[in-house]
Amino acid sequence: MKLNVDLSELNLAEAKMRGLDAYLLAIRKEKKSYVEGLALATQYATDNGGEVTASCDEGVTIIKLLGQVAHCFQPYPDIDRFYFET
Repeated sequence: MKLNVDLSELNLAEAKMRGLDAYLLAIRKEKKSYVEGLALATQYATDNGGEVTASCDEGVTIIKLLGQVAHCFQPYPDIDRFYFET
């Protein structure tokens, strides 16, 4: 018997406990859109005392949290996925 259960929220909640890099990776694995992924990442950072800076010229949002820095971006307008580099 196969259960049809969506564990995406559980995976994201578990990743929050492991830090910024793990949470961003979980967002990416869940194939969130760029807007949704960035909103989740921004909320996570602000809830935990982090800093979020948007660069309009480059289309990159910089998230700093507990000594970790991540650059979040959408590489191409036609690819609606959340990407980041740490």
